[in-house]
Amino acid sequence: MRRRLPRLERRHPTVVIENRARKLVTDDEVFRAIPALQWQVTRDFEPVWGVGAQLVFKSGGSRVPKDAYRIRIKDHATKEDEGYLGYHIQRNGYPVAMIFADEDLKDDKTISVTLSHEILEMLVDPLLNLYAYRPGKGRDRRERGYFYEVCDAVQCQHYRINGVSVCDFVYPEWFEFAWPRGSRRFDHLGLLREPFELLKGCYADIYEKGRGSRTIWGDKTVKKRRHRHDARLMMSPY
Repeated sequence: MRRRLPRLERRHPTVVIENRARKLVTDDEVFRAIPALQWQVTRDFEPVWGVGAQLVFKSGGSRVPKDAYRIRIKDHATKEDEGYLGYHIQRNGYPVAMIFADEDLKDDKTISVTLSHEILEMLVDPLLNLYAYRPGKGRDRRERGYFYEVCDAVQCQHYRINGVSVCDFVYPEWFEFAWPRGSRRFDHLGLLREPFELLKGCYADIYEKGRGSRTIWGDKTVKKRRHRHDARLMMSPY
């Protein structure tokens, strides 16, 4: 008799959002943002990427489903995480995101943008092990692997749903090097013109042949990132 093993629900996981902040963000503020975040996932993101989610606010002592993706909002980052607005990692095969309210409120005046950012990125690459290949070209362009972060390249651009700010995101075509400039829509707001393009103030984490893992920026102004680069260092494609 074959044993029935559990299967991770990837197409429509439950994402549990827990507010552990005690001073900067109230439960009510988080709860009121969730319908707009859910609308972004269902209306804007799922038709493009083929993956959705059910967003749930964790209140009091309510139980978290065993296979749920988790997001924890904190007042402040630890010393190790200083300078990050938020990030997600994997623990025992499940993604867990951290959101740091003080950094988000300084940068965006809200935590909803980073919540949106991390929700969308954990849906596409929950274990931080996916990348897209970009071939080299002659001596001036080396081969690269672009990690599957769907908001980083456009993180500085936001739009509103029922008054709640959410993050722009790239389309799958952004990761596909074959498309000519201007031939497809590469992000939700239609600001990018070609694969792997970065907007000013935005970035991508890459692994470049001969140079290793690094962050590249859309301009020379280094700003804050929303996730920890070192979470991917062991996922090198080369």
